[in-house]
Amino acid sequence: MRALVPALLALLIACGGPSKATDTAAAGDTADTSVTEVEANPANRDGVCTFNRDCPADQRCGCTEADGCACEDGTRGTGANGVDACTDGNDCASALCVEGNDAFYCSDACETDADCGAALPSCTYVSFVGKVCIRDAG
Repeated sequence: MRALVPALLALLIACGGPSKATDTAAAGDTADTSVTEVEANPANRDGVCTFNRDCPADQRCGCTEADGCACEDGTRGTGANGVDACTDGNDCASALCVEGNDAFYCSDACETDADCGAALPSCTYVSFVGKVCIRDAG
């Protein structure tokens, strides 16, 4: 349980913009553990999201502490899972930026450790988000 606490704290800047650095992991109520980049159904009118793929192609997932996560107009990032450094979720293709061992890195949904990049090698279940790539606990 103690190893999961850093992972939850690392998700504080998940799916947000430069003015949204205090995002919380609890903000996303939906979890998509699929590792395929399938665009969400544009008929998804509630706008609730965890990842960019939960939004129509012309929107991104943005989060605030007060309002949670919702689809919003804006350009999506291109950062790759466990490979590219990020300052917030807008840098990442998935909209998820988490703390690595030496910097913050783009993360994404995963099924096994093999789905994760070298900077975030552990596929771990995180409450309210699902299975995502995070740093090693050790």
